[in-house]
Amino acid sequence: MTLIKNEIPILEYDTDKQAVLMPGRFDYLFSEKAVLLFMEPEIDEYVAAHHCEEVGKFECVTKTFYAYKTKIQGKEITFAQVPLGGAGAVQIMEQIIAGGAKQIIAAGCCGALEDGAEGEFFVPTAALRQEGTSYHYLSPAREVELSEAAVAAIEKALKNAGLTYRRCKTWTTDGFYRETKEMVRYRKSEGYSVVEMECASMAACAKVRGVVFGQLLFTADSLANVDAHDGRNWGDDTFAAAMELALDAITLI
Repeated sequence: MTLIKNEIPILEYDTDKQAVLMPGRFDYLFSEKAVLLFMEPEIDEYVAAHHCEEVGKFECVTKTFYAYKTKIQGKEITFAQVPLGGAGAVQIMEQIIAGGAKQIIAAGCCGALEDGAEGEFFVPTAALRQEGTSYHYLSPAREVELSEAAVAAIEKALKNAGLTYRRCKTWTTDGFYRETKEMVRYRKSEGYSVVEMECASMAACAKVRGVVFGQLLFTADSLANVDAHDGRNWGDDTFAAAMELALDAITLI
């Protein structure tokens, strides 16, 4: 176990996987297969329509996040809403893992860096670590890769549904209002197709905790034209479909 110090605090890293405060204090038991979702009305509608059982709740300062249980293709699945941003999302993810999850798929929207329609699906294979949370889990590096098994499962679910998609590399940032023109141009030149706020953080957590992780993304707003940001409809029409796809995909791992 080694504490690596650096003049730049975000680059300091401790190899010890044990911390003073560890997840699991809620003492919940969750399914080995889990889906984490950046949405709320769609979860509520699904829970009501399928009479899903509440299996956990996480009380945070801002609100309470609930975990539910469903069964698809004979396989039990835990699913829960997670908050915007890598740090908050990973707090819930850690509790889900501590409760027994071994394979996790997340689903949510992203900003498009390429020309295209709203609601297009992307499957990231790697995420740029321009956020903070991943540096508490992994030593400094430019990217973190996602599980190929999870990527393959998401792709299969999309193909089974007859939907088109693209593999991509995603830019994870926690500076929502710091996606400057030059930074967007730079990321596009590096080959990043979309931008979001959680993927790198969650992928890093998964690697340290030894779980399979993948993410399904769909485009909301567009930054493809840096001179005229297009909010479009913020992906509202695709959230429900993305949830169903993620639930299908987790059964395929």
